[in-house]
Amino acid sequence: MFDKSKIGHSFAPFTVEVYRNKIHELTAAIGDNNPVYHSREAAQAAGFPDVPMSPTTPTIFNFWGARQREGNSLASLGIDVKRILHGEEEYEYLAPIYPDDRLMGVTTVVDGKTRVGKDGLSMDIITTETNYTNQHNQPVLKTRSTVIVRELPSEKAKEPDA
Repeated sequence: MFDKSKIGHSFAPFTVEVYRNKIHELTAAIGDNNPVYHSREAAQAAGFPDVPMSPTTPTIFNFWGARQREGNSLASLGIDVKRILHGEEEYEYLAPIYPDDRLMGVTTVVDGKTRVGKDGLSMDIITTETNYTNQHNQPVLKTRSTVIVRELPSEKAKEPDA
């Protein structure tokens, strides 16, 4: 059962450097062939100063940042991260982000609840927000992520009778 006292908890800041090749790799992996995400020349011809960050690139920021947050993640709040399912991801862009930008992110738990199914098994639904600023301390991005932590049937069977 999710501990609601954890709502409002912020983790230590982490940094992410934006690399042109990562923008290219991610957009290629999802099949986005828009040349502005793959070539500086194409981006400049379209009016951008450099390759812009594609809309879903921030998905990988939490993975990059997670390496810096060891001992400072959902697991540190007592959540079994091996049982997490991805629920939802949102991005709010506040300013353009380009290669060579260095972003600092701060993640905060903003909501959490437990739902019990008809079978008596529960799931925790946890939402975090990460606010990013660039190397000029300018807010550039806000992400919101919802994860589901599922209870396994074998865990329910191990609980003592009330």
